[in-house]
Formats: sequence, C-alpha cells, structure tokens
Amino acid sequence: MCIELSVLKEALQKRSHLEKLEQIVKDFLVKGYSKESILAEFEDFRETTTDEDYEDVVLEVMDFLVGWCSSHKRIDAPNAATLTDDNELTYFIIHQLEVIEKAIEQFHYYLEQKHFNLQEAEQLLRNTRIVGKLNHRQLALLKQVLKNSHLMSSF
Repeated sequence: MCIELSVLKEALQKRSHLEKLEQIVKDFLVKGYSKESILAEFEDFRETTTDEDYEDVVLEVMDFLVGWCSSHKRIDAPNAATLTDDNELTYFIIHQLEVIEKAIEQFHYYLEQKHFNLQEAEQLLRNTRIVGKLNHRQLALLKQVLKNSHLMSSF
C-alpha cells in the first residue's frame, strides 16, 4: 500500500483534521489494508513532516488504530469483534439479573419486616398517653427497649 502523502497533508490542512484522518484510516481498513501497513505509512509521513501539530494529530490517530486510547475512540478493522464467546456473556448477564431480582425480593421482605415491627410497637403503645406523638424512629427505639428491657439497667 502506498498512501499518497498529499492525501494525509490535505486531511491535516482541513478544519476537522483529526476526524478526516480517522475517516481515511477507516476507509483503508474497509478496503482490506492491514493496521500494520497503515501504521507504516503514517510513520513514513511523520518522518517527512516538520510541523509538530501535524505530527501530534498523526500520532493520536495512530494511537486510535493500535488501541492506546479510550474504547470509544478505538479504530478496529471491520469484523474484528465478531469472535464468539459461546454465550458466556449472555449467561453472565442472566446470572447478574437473577442476583438483582433476589436482592430486590430480600429488600421487599426487609421492608415488610420493618413495617410489621413498627406496627407491633404501635400496638404495645396503643393504650398509653404518647400515642400519635412519636415518630417511627422513636417508636422503633421504644420497641427495642421494651423487648430487651432485661438487658438494660438504665435508659
């Protein structure tokens, strides 16, 4: 492969030169050129340019090509990600969803128990003068004191 250096220079002189170079690389990958040959051409271009700004942009696109960048900026060859995983990812996701469902069920059970405990405390206090004057935290504390009065020597 021999990319004409003028194509790279033209792309670098345009307003959105980074995007233009990315598109050039993607086009060459679609045409069947290897990453190695594209990298070699970019390296040749780097040796011929004296403009440091151009070199920085070329190096950035080379990073995109080899994967030394964020995953959303990576430039991969077409069909590079079509390897099979024997549905391992699917099984993993299903398992994680089951774990989440179980956690939600346990949380609902916990809330039901707390509600029951609060009602139980309210029943214990129903015949006293402080009914309706306590909030749920005070009721819970009072219930604990009533249930565990044998453990407390003073309040």
